[in-house]
Amino acid sequence: MEQVSGISSSFLAIERPDMPMAISSVAIYKGQPDDSFPAIRQAFLNGIAHYPIFRRRLLNVPGRLDHPYWIEDPDFDVDCHLRRLALPQPGNWHQFNLQLARLQSTPIHRDRPLWQAFIIEGLNGLSGIPKGSFAVVMRAHRAVADAGALNDMMMRMHTLEPVTESKNARAEMCVRENVPVAGQLLMNALRNNGRRVWQSRSLWRLGYSRYRQQRHQALDMPELPAVSVTRFNRVPSSYRVVSHYSLDRRECETLRRHVAGSSLCDVLLAVIGGALRLYLDRKGELPEQGLVAGCPQRLPRELQSREQGEQPGLLRLGLHTDYASPLKRLRAMQQETLAARARDPEGGFALMNQTSELVPPLLLNLGASSYLRMGKRTRQIYNTFITGIRGSDVPLYFAGAEMLKSFSLAPLLPGCSLVHSVSRWGDDITIGINACREALPDPDVYIACLADAWEELQASIAQPPRVEVKVPEAALRKSAAAQGEHIRAVAESA
Repeated sequence: MEQVSGISSSFLAIERPDMPMAISSVAIYKGQPDDSFPAIRQAFLNGIAHYPIFRRRLLNVPGRLDHPYWIEDPDFDVDCHLRRLALPQPGNWHQFNLQLARLQSTPIHRDRPLWQAFIIEGLNGLSGIPKGSFAVVMRAHRAVADAGALNDMMMRMHTLEPVTESKNARAEMCVRENVPVAGQLLMNALRNNGRRVWQSRSLWRLGYSRYRQQRHQALDMPELPAVSVTRFNRVPSSYRVVSHYSLDRRECETLRRHVAGSSLCDVLLAVIGGALRLYLDRKGELPEQGLVAGCPQRLPRELQSREQGEQPGLLRLGLHTDYASPLKRLRAMQQETLAARARDPEGGFALMNQTSELVPPLLLNLGASSYLRMGKRTRQIYNTFITGIRGSDVPLYFAGAEMLKSFSLAPLLPGCSLVHSVSRWGDDITIGINACREALPDPDVYIACLADAWEELQASIAQPPRVEVKVPEAALRKSAAAQGEHIRAVAESA
């Protein structure tokens, strides 16, 4: 039995039926799953063997006086987490995205381990995908894993060769645990809350030291950008829209070399910023101030939980949507990311982690409920979230089927109705879009804006720089004198 961390508890606290806190990993494979479904089941068992968190369910403390616990599920059955679906024909991208949106709109039940997987068949009309392919969509609660940890779990289920894995002995292993009674849970809550009060002194010292550190850095750092309220800052409804846009990594790498010091991340942020500018401008809603994005960053391995892979580090970046020039936006983005990492290399991990651990759980739950009720009346910190994970550079196979495409989808947050999930697999970079249907009623238009922003950035790099030729002053004086004599001659002849 292991107690849920404070950060994971916060995701459990803010979840509502109309705002599920689930992340999804989407992968498309070549072939039919009919003959390989037992191999698919075994692949999941082999992957779960390395991540016990996927066999554990929640055990709540009476009265929510303490963080819940992860406890081994004695009735764990992988078949209860696997589902098979089929798209209506012709099985095109529109129908596939609709199915993904339905899944993203549905919370994961908490009476079992907080994950589920869907094998989707009938992908016969996806452009760029062979007819008869199938997809695997794995969903996990954000309290269980972040996008990077879920991606690591998915990688465990793949092989480097088109062969099926043999049975893993650890996959069937289930540790029986004694479920503590309510009295024991309440005694633990009393001790833990007393410890939090005693340790709260360290939180004050940490906050004060960070204040002094950032105060000394303030003279050298640019001010954090203000946040303009847009259509993407509404309270999310219960309906979702899902789509994605893919770029070629080699083209992105070629483009970034034209701006000294820029990274692949800067290029992608500039593309997303350009798409947001185009979309809001076409709606007549482009604010004068640039939009701001929250960008979670993975921490060093020694600071992460092996099983949960938490990703609490967060950078606040301006997207410079107030710049019309794509090249100028990219250069500003490069300076922005450097300044953000200099302000806080860990993305506020230390303060965020200690705060979540020392705040009493009852107060945390009350604060989450109050924040959700206040909705748009709270001050906005971000306009959108942009997450990123790195996939494999080599071909992968799942139950003998070759992976053709992969991307991820992140959950929406209070006051943020548009989230971008950037994932890389091989030479393919895919931007997954998850949004509230009321905030983004036309996802195809936004995907077109992403394509236009990418083309504009490429065109701005392709334009040759203007070369200024310096003419000697003597030549300029001689040219001016000759021009004056010509004018006088014309006047006399007239």
